[in-house]
Amino acid sequence: MIEQTTTHDFSSRPLPGPAYLCLHGHFYQPPREEPFSGLLPIEPGATPFANYNEKITAECYRPNAEAGNFSAMSFDLGPTLAAWLEQTHTDLYQQIIRAEQEHMQRYGVSNALAQAYNHTILPLATPRDKRTQILWGLRDFRHRYGHDAHGMWLAETAIDTESLDVLAQAGVTYTILAPWQAATPIDPTEPYLVPLPEGRSITVFFYNAPLSGGVSFDWNTTNNAETFATYYLPGHLVEQKRQAGEAQLVIVATDGELYGHHKPWRDKFLSHLIQHGAPKSGFEVCSLERYLQLYPATKTVQLHEPSAWSCGHGVARWNTGCECTEGESNWKGALRQALTQLATRGDALFEEYGSKTLRDPWVARDGYLTFRNGWESPAAFWARHGIQQRRPVDTEMERYTLQLLEAQYYLQYSFTSCGFFFEDLDRIEPRNNIAFARRAISLIWQALGIDLQQGFLVNLRQARSWRTGRTGEELYRQLPLVKAGQLPPLTEKR
Repeated sequence: MIEQTTTHDFSSRPLPGPAYLCLHGHFYQPPREEPFSGLLPIEPGATPFANYNEKITAECYRPNAEAGNFSAMSFDLGPTLAAWLEQTHTDLYQQIIRAEQEHMQRYGVSNALAQAYNHTILPLATPRDKRTQILWGLRDFRHRYGHDAHGMWLAETAIDTESLDVLAQAGVTYTILAPWQAATPIDPTEPYLVPLPEGRSITVFFYNAPLSGGVSFDWNTTNNAETFATYYLPGHLVEQKRQAGEAQLVIVATDGELYGHHKPWRDKFLSHLIQHGAPKSGFEVCSLERYLQLYPATKTVQLHEPSAWSCGHGVARWNTGCECTEGESNWKGALRQALTQLATRGDALFEEYGSKTLRDPWVARDGYLTFRNGWESPAAFWARHGIQQRRPVDTEMERYTLQLLEAQYYLQYSFTSCGFFFEDLDRIEPRNNIAFARRAISLIWQALGIDLQQGFLVNLRQARSWRTGRTGEELYRQLPLVKAGQLPPLTEKR
């Protein structure tokens, strides 16, 4: 007797859910140019290169571009870095832009995010400065890529509700956060909606903390792309979701300079992971916007605010100081107070005198970047922002208006986050922020003959290096000499 066999119908069972991998690189260099000359200083630590920008370009930006990594990964290219590359390595700059265009042509969406312009910690910025930083970042992106950005990288992923709402109002639909910035339970393999005022919302992606940390700080994690894809990645998928046929996204977010500069040869690890390791292990390499196109966020999340990815104390690391950095950190609060008081005084003068020639000085500041960078003509700028839609008849009024706008530009630079990130005042990063503030003081002095230098120096005395004992005032006085008449007379140190 032939035994009857039982057949099973598997057609109703879902196939294992698709797995996606997003590799996000935050490519950024702070501005290091001396603000009066516009020249980069020689940096001995970068030998045999003239400066760190050149060194990192050779070790990271160029190898990753030549390997084709920019067309597959998700990335943001900070405006100050993009401007430097455009001027000094035009071929490389164009190669990166073409990589984004290739992704657009293939998928219909971008794999590049904009960046808030000066890498400012937005929760610590005024509402006006939040808006300017976001709009400048978006306009820089549009100039470079030829279309609007839908995603934006925020410095240190620092957020508060107001910053996210300004993003949403400006047309940004998503950003990336650390998982500990969520105040309610999350599954980091899917995006979430953050409710905002007046019915607005924004999508947030949470990067995978163990993998991102491992890639950033553990050499063994990135020794072999095949091992990473076979043994590290699968363990971060939710098995129930996979068996239910649901899509999942694993995000590895790091500084882009990791791939080749901070970690030599990791550009090759990245390339092999993208081209071979991830696909062989069942992961499709995917950009964030493409994932959103396929699987829009449906769940909501509440966030800790203010919060950031590299400070466990909200945003104290860039404000009053905290134990995230070694040594005495109270210099941070003193430096921020000095810069804030200078900006407050500069803002008041800009509003008072700018109102004589500009219909709305603050709207004009938001539009100043495109004029300053030559992306629109002077005639177009004044038609949009000038009183009676034209440039001032009085050339002296036009001169001081443009100087005050340029002073606003440098006041924005003085809040670059790098000046507060590290452990001590007596470093190049805080010195650069002070140098940008000095440039703003100079422009206001030349425009109006009003001296903001003396009050700034008094405030800088309160900021002191715990390592060398130097004060912010001493760092200011050690900055390179400028031509006579560019600054108010400098009184003797008290």
